[in-house]
Amino acid sequence: MVLVERAAPPDRLDVERLIAAYHASEGVRPRPERISWAVQQILTNRVGGTLLVAREKRIVVGVALAVYQPSAELGRVLVLNDFFVEPTLRRRGIGRAIAVKLLEEAKAMHIDQIDLEVLPTNAAAAAFWKAMGFRNTGRTVYSRAFPG
Repeated sequence: MVLVERAAPPDRLDVERLIAAYHASEGVRPRPERISWAVQQILTNRVGGTLLVAREKRIVVGVALAVYQPSAELGRVLVLNDFFVEPTLRRRGIGRAIAVKLLEEAKAMHIDQIDLEVLPTNAAAAAFWKAMGFRNTGRTVYSRAFPG
């Protein structure tokens, strides 16, 4: 049985480990200092959002990190930046349990919309989010990185 709840400071190392594994699975080189900083921002309430963990037998096996973003166009937006379940434990309902808890948290926060990105090569993630009621908005994400 999986338990999904808000992460607490003692969960920090497990959360950072899972987010690093997520980044690596997406072909991105994990940057521990960035991961640590992002997790700290949520754990200390420096930015609005939620950090959820899924536990199976008290072991953290899944994570979701989402931040609040006000938008003059879209209203209250929750942006899901990191979502990951241990690969060996997938297809057991853990991801679904995390997503359901995220939707509950969003409702409690009076969120108007949840946004997330799925890489074009990740068909399984796209199918998962479609099954959870999400749809492709047709928008293209542009970004610009700053050195450092």
